[in-house]
Amino acid sequence: MPTTEKGKVQFIQFHQPALESGTYDLKVEQTIKAGDKIDNNGNGKTYSRELTFVVQGERFGPLSPNDIYAVFPPPESLGEHSNVLPHITFKRSTLPWERYPGQTDDNLPWLILLLFRESDFDGNEEDKPKPKNVTLSELITENSPNIKYPTMVLELGQTPNQQVTVIDVKKKYLQDILPTYEDLSYTAHVRRRLLASASEENLKLLEKEYSTIICNRLPEPSGKSTVYLVSIEGRYSNNKFYFMDAKEDDLIRFVSLASWEFSCIDPEQSFTKLLQRLNHAPSSPRLPKSDNEKAEEYLKKGYVTIPHSLRKGSKTYSWYSSPLGTAFNDKEQEIYEFPMKASDQLLRYDSEIGMFDISYSAAWQLGRMLMLENQGLAVQLFKWKREVVQNIKRLQQQQTHLRLINSTSSKTKKIIPNPVKQWFQGLGLLQGVPFNYLVPDEGLLPPESIRFFCLDSVWIDCLQDGAFSVGRVTKGDLSDDKKIIELNNFLRQQNKTISGIIMRSQVVSGWPGLLVDGYDQVVSDLDSIDPTEANLLPLLRMETLAKDVLLCLFEGEIKTVDIHLQPESMHFGLDAPTEDSPEWSKNLRNSEGELMENSIPIPWKNEEKEVIDLQKFATQMKETLSSSDEDEFTSGQFGLQMIEGVQKVRLVFKESV
Repeated sequence: MPTTEKGKVQFIQFHQPALESGTYDLKVEQTIKAGDKIDNNGNGKTYSRELTFVVQGERFGPLSPNDIYAVFPPPESLGEHSNVLPHITFKRSTLPWERYPGQTDDNLPWLILLLFRESDFDGNEEDKPKPKNVTLSELITENSPNIKYPTMVLELGQTPNQQVTVIDVKKKYLQDILPTYEDLSYTAHVRRRLLASASEENLKLLEKEYSTIICNRLPEPSGKSTVYLVSIEGRYSNNKFYFMDAKEDDLIRFVSLASWEFSCIDPEQSFTKLLQRLNHAPSSPRLPKSDNEKAEEYLKKGYVTIPHSLRKGSKTYSWYSSPLGTAFNDKEQEIYEFPMKASDQLLRYDSEIGMFDISYSAAWQLGRMLMLENQGLAVQLFKWKREVVQNIKRLQQQQTHLRLINSTSSKTKKIIPNPVKQWFQGLGLLQGVPFNYLVPDEGLLPPESIRFFCLDSVWIDCLQDGAFSVGRVTKGDLSDDKKIIELNNFLRQQNKTISGIIMRSQVVSGWPGLLVDGYDQVVSDLDSIDPTEANLLPLLRMETLAKDVLLCLFEGEIKTVDIHLQPESMHFGLDAPTEDSPEWSKNLRNSEGELMENSIPIPWKNEEKEVIDLQKFATQMKETLSSSDEDEFTSGQFGLQMIEGVQKVRLVFKESV
C-alpha cells in the first residue's frame, strides 16, 4: 500500500447529472432529395426512427453500503459530538441533485437529514419515528386521513410491490427542524479531492469526488440522537414545505433512504481523546513484568506461555513469541540454514527451566498448513519446483557427459508462477496469518492500546520455508529445495527491516479511512516533520484485522507515528461555549482553509432545540468575509467555513528500561 498521498480538497456548490431523471423520447428523421438520380417514388421521401429511454436516478432507496462513503458521527458511537453537525457523504457526487425538492430545478438537493433527540418526545415513545417497510403501492395510495404524503407517479422500472422504508412524524415535531427553501442552498456540496501522484509530484492530479449532506441541527448533548436521510422530492411549494393542511398531531410521511444512531455522553471519547488516552506502556507487545528473573528474560522479548501437546501424548507448557517482535537488535539474531526437513528441527529447549521454545517451529508448521489449505496454489508450486529440479539435473548431465564446464546456470532457472510469487510476498507481510499467531495473549494488546513492533525476520523465514516444503519428503527433496532457494534467491528475509504498529481501539471502528504515517526518528512536537528531522517510511501494508484492530507495516524502523483522518473524512461543527466565550460561535477560514481571527455568533432558528438558521448564517459569513454584494456565497464556501480541522495525534516509541 502506498504512503499517504499529498493533495488538496476543493469545495464545490453542486454537481448536476448530465441528464435529469425522467423518460426521454428521441426521434431522428432523414429526408432524401437527389433530383432525377432516383425515381419519383423515393425522391423527397422522409425516413424516421424513434427511441425511448429512461434516466433513472435514485428515488426511494434504501441506499446500499456501496453508495455511502461515510457518515459522521459514526453509527452506534459514544463520543463528544455535541458541537458536531451530522453529515453523510456519498461516493456518487451527483446523488443529491438527481431530483429536486420543488417543481423546478433550482440546483437544490432533494435529500435532507432530519435529526431527532430523545428529549424531543418528552418520554412519549409512541411519538418517536419508527422505520417501517411498505410497498410503493401502499405509499402512493395511502388513504389514512391523518397521514400526509403527496401523490406521486411511478416511473418506468418502479413496480407497485417494490419495498421502501418510511417514517411517520407528527407535524409538531417537524415545524422547527425542517430547513427552509432558502436553507436548502447550504445543506449540500461536493468535495473534490486532488491527489498529487507520488512519482510525478504536482504533475499528475487524480480526482476523487464525493457529495455531502449536512444537517442543520446539533445532537442531544447528553443522550442519544437519531438521524434520517429522507427524500423531499416535490415536497416544497411556494418556497416552503407543503404540509398538506396537516394538523399538529397529523403524521407527515417521509421515504427514508438511510439512518443511524449515536450518543453524546463521554467527552473523553472523541477521536483525539481516544488516541491520546491509548495505553502505550509498554511501547512494544509484551506481558507485565515478572519478579522471576528467568521468566522476565522471556517476557521482555514478547514471549507468552501456551499449552503444548507433545508427540507421545503428554502435555506441557512452552514459550511462544509472535512475529511482532519487541525491539530491533534486542538479541543476537540466530542464523538458520534453510530448508528444514521438519518443524521439530526448529524446536529450542531451555534446559535451565525445562521448557521448549516453539515459536519458529509453530511458524514453520503454520506455513505448511496455509499452503496445503490452498490446493491450487500448492499444485502450482510443486509443478514449478519439479520443473526447476529437472532443468538442474539435465544441465548436470550435460556437464558430466559433454564437459560443458562454462554452461550458464541461468538455464536452470524457470520463472516462478506469478500467483505463487504474490502469495509468498503477501505471506512475508503476514497476510493470511491467523490473529492468534500474531497476538497469542490478550495481555499483549489490551483494549484501547497501541504497540510498536519489529517483524522477526527469522519467524517469517520459518513461515515461508514451511509453505515452501510442499513435496519435501526425502533427503533428495531437501537437497533439491536447497538448490532452488539458492538459485532463485528465494525466502530471504534476514536482511530486511520491517516494523509497524498494531492498535486496538474504538478509533478503528468509529473512524473509517484512517491515515497512518510512520517516521524513522523520534519527533515529539506536533509540527509538520521536516525531512531533515526524520524520513517518512514506505507503508507496506495497512489492514483492519478486526473491527477495532488495525495493523500497519512499514519498510524500516519506526519511531514516530502520526494518526489522522483523510481530508474527505472531515466533519462539520461549531465552536462550543467556553468561559471566555459563553455563546456558540464559529471561527471562520480564508480561501485556503486556514483559520482566521474572525468569529461570528450562531443565528438560531430555534435556540432551545439548537436548530440553525442556515440562510442567515451564510449571510453573516459573507458579510464578515467582506464579499461584495454581487459575489454569490455558495454551499461550497459554506462547507469550507463549517469544517472542523483534520485531527492528528502523534505517538512515539519509547525504549523499554
